[in-house]
Amino acid sequence: MIDPLNTKTLEPARRSAGLSRARLSEISGIHETTLMRIEKGEVDPRVNGTWAKLVREIQRLEAQGS
Repeated sequence: MIDPLNTKTLEPARRSAGLSRARLSEISGIHETTLMRIEKGEVDPRVNGTWAKLVREIQRLEAQGS
């Protein structure tokens, strides 16, 4: 489950939802390299709205049961 306040939950939530970075990139519109950098803690996605897009997509998929 993704925690909307904690970017460190992105990778575990993505994996739990059965998503590759490529697939999450495709459905969220966020470049795959950006996803990798967020998961590594190299960028803070909360600054430009990227984080909200990712949280929405993962929560949508979690609600659907992936």
